[in-house]
Amino acid sequence: MDSLTSFEDFHRQRAKHALHYARAILGSDAAEDVCQEAWFKAWRAWGSADPAKLDPWLIAIVRNCCFERLRATRPVSTLDEQDLAPIPPPDDVVVAALELAAAWVLLQRLSPPLREVLWLREVMDLSYDEIAQVQQVPKGTVMSRLHTARKKAVRLLGEHN
Repeated sequence: MDSLTSFEDFHRQRAKHALHYARAILGSDAAEDVCQEAWFKAWRAWGSADPAKLDPWLIAIVRNCCFERLRATRPVSTLDEQDLAPIPPPDDVVVAALELAAAWVLLQRLSPPLREVLWLREVMDLSYDEIAQVQQVPKGTVMSRLHTARKKAVRLLGEHN
């Protein structure tokens, strides 16, 4: 299998996850543009990536592109519920789409670092070590942020219900 084929396979398998992750950080409007930029960077650096660590490597690229976009578009305003674009059903399953939309609204009420760590752990299923690598923080910081994010998410869910 040549390098291009393996990159295409990797893109096919991870593109949806990368886009959802970018949306978790940026919101819907800029996520697709940022993902295109991230995939271009990943393609250019494809041979330098450790094959055993491709997922955290890609997530770090997407994350860096997202934060570059945030820095370039400051000041950042908080999103209100009415500002969120509807999320298309991930697998055309209505119940899953409704749960995802409700989770999305609640996620937007968390600060970006808490939203990101919760997304990386609960949705992307990354380990604490992988999240620490992506966020470039100590593992203890990841654990603390995740604890805080979960507590706030539970509180927000209680307010929502």
